[in-house]
Amino acid sequence: LAIESATSCVGCAIGSPSGVLASTFSSRSRRHAESLAPQIEFLVGQAGVELGDLDYIAVDVGPGLYTGLRVGITTARAMAHMLDIPMVAVTSLEAIAHANRAGADMVVAIDARRGEVFHSSFSTDGGIHALSEPAVGEAGSLDAGSPSRAVGDGAVVYADALAAGGHHLDVDGTHVPMPDAVLAVALSRLDSAVSPSEIQPLYLRRPDAVAKWEGA
Repeated sequence: LAIESATSCVGCAIGSPSGVLASTFSSRSRRHAESLAPQIEFLVGQAGVELGDLDYIAVDVGPGLYTGLRVGITTARAMAHMLDIPMVAVTSLEAIAHANRAGADMVVAIDARRGEVFHSSFSTDGGIHALSEPAVGEAGSLDAGSPSRAVGDGAVVYADALAAGGHHLDVDGTHVPMPDAVLAVALSRLDSAVSPSEIQPLYLRRPDAVAKWEGA
């Protein structure tokens, strides 16, 4: 089972190395808590499996929206503990890169609000390979030496700022992390599975609410 909740969208997928059995995806913004559990219940029925049939649970650990990440990771951990199975962590940047792997090398930029993006660069030579560590910064400050193709909702929102730095928006790209992509990345590295307690969110910066409170 793969769970995706890092951005304004939420979804999940069930599959194996043979392929995806079923997947769901909702773009109802900020409805993570009320959407995820019903989606999982529906998904299990559609896939024709029982929760006890699961061998692993994968989850997008971010970077992304604080609330969405908390909902997805908490749900995934609780299920893995209950089923006594290991987990695989996938970043939202990796999921977007996987969905766009058919094109040239890319920089993935996720909207971090406040004029910033979460970003990382990827090579597509023989799969996806990270060229830089996940980071957060102003949209116009991305390294000019990174790949020129830009994907991700941050690339859409800040297309003009990225263009000023020599990056062009891939208008045909997939710009949000999809559950099928989380599933595929996780299946490619089951040997990195860990216990639920070892899964940690990749925030890259403090939640907006904390910053606003301290500022007040």
